Amino acid sequence: MTNAENTSADVKSASGATRPKGRSLVLLTFILAIVFVGSGLVGHAPWKLHEVQSLEMVQTMADSGDFVVPMQAGQPALDTPPLYVDAATQIMERLADGVPKADAARVTSGLFLAVTLLFAGLLGRLTWKPAESKGVGPAGSMTVLLLIGTLGLFWFGHDAVADSALLAGATMGLYGLLLLPKRVLLGGLWFGTGLGIAFMAKGLLGPAILLITALAMPFLATWGGLGRQIRGIIVGLLFAAPWLLFWPWLLHERDPQLFDQWLWGNTLDLYLNNLALGTPEENIRWLWTGLLIAFPAWLLAPLALLVRPFAFFGLPGVRLALLASLVGWVVMLVAEPAQPIDALMLLVPLAVLGAGAVTRMPGILVLPIKWFSALLFAAVAIALWGLWGYLRFGAQLPEIAQLNAFIPADYSFVFQPGLYLVAAFATVIWLWIVMRFRSPNPSALLVWPAGVVMAWALLTLHQPLMDQIIAERGMIKEPVVGQIALLFQEPSEAEASPATSAASVPATEQPATQAVETP
Repeated sequence: MTNAENTSADVKSASGATRPKGRSLVLLTFILAIVFVGSGLVGHAPWKLHEVQSLEMVQTMADSGDFVVPMQAGQPALDTPPLYVDAATQIMERLADGVPKADAARVTSGLFLAVTLLFAGLLGRLTWKPAESKGVGPAGSMTVLLLIGTLGLFWFGHDAVADSALLAGATMGLYGLLLLPKRVLLGGLWFGTGLGIAFMAKGLLGPAILLITALAMPFLATWGGLGRQIRGIIVGLLFAAPWLLFWPWLLHERDPQLFDQWLWGNTLDLYLNNLALGTPEENIRWLWTGLLIAFPAWLLAPLALLVRPFAFFGLPGVRLALLASLVGWVVMLVAEPAQPIDALMLLVPLAVLGAGAVTRMPGILVLPIKWFSALLFAAVAIALWGLWGYLRFGAQLPEIAQLNAFIPADYSFVFQPGLYLVAAFATVIWLWIVMRFRSPNPSALLVWPAGVVMAWALLTLHQPLMDQIIAERGMIKEPVVGQIALLFQEPSEAEASPATSAASVPATEQPATQAVETP
């Protein structure tokens, strides 16, 4: 072998050593997904106001045994169908012997999040599989990693709210739509089931986006033929029918007035009579909210169309993801009741699109992104590990005004071995990725999703501290559009509302709390 051949072989070997192969990336993605889903589900009190409200309905349903009409503060809560509350109640009753009630109910969100990541991976793989020979790589794993790396999933993904079920149903429905041209029956099964889950989770919003996308797909020549399209829609609607009809029928049989209240007051009138394009200022706020929630997936989605310009014409999944994104954001803009958390289901198509850009990311972009991510999450790790170490081994807090204003003076450190091991494991994985995968290889971009997983694990390492801060300063309230920044307010002397009462938080007694208002 000549010197030139030896040099070429060495270069190829070095390149391969710093680029995860298909199975290795799938395994790494699986590990990161398990850590991300499992961290923060149990072992702490509710941190957000909408979680307290959901847990109150779960506890009320468990006490009453009424799985048809969810109740909150003694009144029917018909804003959304009861899928999440029903599922959380069932799981809570089955885990009642060994797991606190609030933790058992919150496991429901973890299950729906796991379903979301599974079908997001299947959707990404099916979308880019025809282009694997063009260097796309394992797109399913990259879709999951991009989804985990979004700020929206980081902030809302573990909340004990019905939106976790909506996200799972919408992702399942999109996968079924893409599968229809090849397997009408199986595609119809997943499309209809996802449509039904989305409806039973949050009402009309998710099904509206899925149905409009399905009806508009033929205009982009996504499906193979009109006959297959019609058969697929019919099969999907047949599978969706039990989800769409059974609970409304039970509600009508229970009380026709409650049915009318749900159908007209909380469903049709809420959306049909509140459709508006909004003012330019409101639309700009929604745009800003969307950019924050979907960061960084929205940066990679248009890049995929630039580096793979023929993907739109050759890959049905790319057209489906584009169409679902456009339809979804338009619906969000015109639907007055839509809130930032509702935009979670639109992260999946953006992550699917962005997966096609990763392997063709120019090296001139990989280098700054890798080091920005490394420096950012290194600062996060140093801060959170440093705080943990000082609380664990220090006698008292240093005289730092910002730190003393944040941490309660009477806080008593609690060592939790399980959380420590998970946080340490996530940190080791992140450090290994930083040192192992180097620029300009696109694999260096793994630093971002691994850093997000590490940051979440380190945040949950401080669960006892967060519990006391929330107890003293108030619940975090879900921000409205354009008000993402969260502030803590000093607790007032006023009585807590029924939604935030101690009775609404199962398992442990919590001090009365006040919702943290946004600016």
